[in-house]
Amino acid sequence: MTDAAGAGVWTPDISKFEGPRYLALAGAIAEAIDSGELPLGAQLPPQRDLAEQLGVTVGTVGRAYNIMKRRQLVSGEVGRGTFVCRGVEATIPNYLPERMPGTIDFACYRSPVAGLSEELAKAMAQATARAALMPVHKYPPAEGLLTHRTAGAQWIRRSGLQVTPDRVIACGGGQQALLVAISATVGPGETLLSEALTYSGVNSLGALLGRRLAPVAIDCEGIVPEALEEAVAATGGRCLYLQPTVHNPTSAMMSEKRRQRIADLARRLDLVLIEDDAAISGMTERPLPIAHFAPERTIYLSSFGKSVTPALRVAYMASPPALCERLVHTLHALMLANAPLPLEIAGAMIADGSADAIARHNLAELRARHEAALKLLEGWKVSSHPAAFFQWLHLPAHWRAAEFCEAAHREGVSVVPSENFTIGGATPPRAFRISVNPAQKTSVLAKGLDILTRLARERPQPRMAVV
Repeated sequence: MTDAAGAGVWTPDISKFEGPRYLALAGAIAEAIDSGELPLGAQLPPQRDLAEQLGVTVGTVGRAYNIMKRRQLVSGEVGRGTFVCRGVEATIPNYLPERMPGTIDFACYRSPVAGLSEELAKAMAQATARAALMPVHKYPPAEGLLTHRTAGAQWIRRSGLQVTPDRVIACGGGQQALLVAISATVGPGETLLSEALTYSGVNSLGALLGRRLAPVAIDCEGIVPEALEEAVAATGGRCLYLQPTVHNPTSAMMSEKRRQRIADLARRLDLVLIEDDAAISGMTERPLPIAHFAPERTIYLSSFGKSVTPALRVAYMASPPALCERLVHTLHALMLANAPLPLEIAGAMIADGSADAIARHNLAELRARHEAALKLLEGWKVSSHPAAFFQWLHLPAHWRAAEFCEAAHREGVSVVPSENFTIGGATPPRAFRISVNPAQKTSVLAKGLDILTRLARERPQPRMAVV
């Protein structure tokens, strides 16, 4: 199979998938289109040829192709074959405005775990069987049903933080948990302190909620204690958002000694801490959370999105006793309560151990991809951690981050510039973030990194002078 430009042969690997083969093949085709492995206009293999390669019947391949046609991802042309639709950009989910299907998406997270859909289907079947025991004829409590909060406490304990269900609030994803935490602890017009480079969702929420964001200097371990004291004195901020474990985007890991020092500072300065572990909540070999050292003032966030599956918008918040009621009331004011069915599915996966198994599989796959990426990025200055879904790449002096990312997009690679992570008017560094899991096949990772490496050696195109 070749596309119009002669891209080469494409053969899906469905050996790791359980369930009907036609669904596994359909999923593999959709994944390849979405990741850019199958570009727009690419021709799929003839059905008989693909059936022989995969060891399935021609009817199985035909059913998979028909599913793709109904989803308007491919089209059949009599006498020519089956092709990826040129108009497919209207049917593929597009979470970044600048992303176009057919690009190699190094911008967003994508679970690299094979067989994830099958595990999720099993958990959904368990949740269906248990639905009769749920109070489905009324709104659940804002904090979640006790069974869901108990599952959340069990999940959080994987981090080393010991928490009881009465301190856990079940949320609809990490971003919702962060929205609730900021809304409850930082008033309109007040200041939220954060790392000078931080998770881009904090920038979005600050703008949405009308909270001022003030940067705190970071180093290779994250928040610098002396800089935190200076920022509190200068801004009067009384709430600090931070990611001490595999910081997004720099991958920094804060030592236990630094965590204890931040906890002591927070106590002395009377700060509320929002500790975000959503990006790596599947990680167990790690320092204790700051919430362990300052449980009376730390709101701890953990999520299913990066460690198990982004299809379940499930997160858990461990609250200090004094803030629990305020957080629950805030969640209730924002959305009354969260749907109990996704929480039931997550609870089933936690109870039977499948969530833990997927998280461990995810970490192993990420570790392998980091190793592969670092070999391909020889000569680059790279900040990374094997538990992160991303790497932080530093650019040569002749490139600015935004300029480089625009050029990369023109070359068919989507990456995230440092501007997205910079707060408080600070100067963005010459760096950008890539996801190391753009598709199931590591060949896509290699292709994208080759493009970025070539581009970094080139000089940016001169811009038109403004007279």
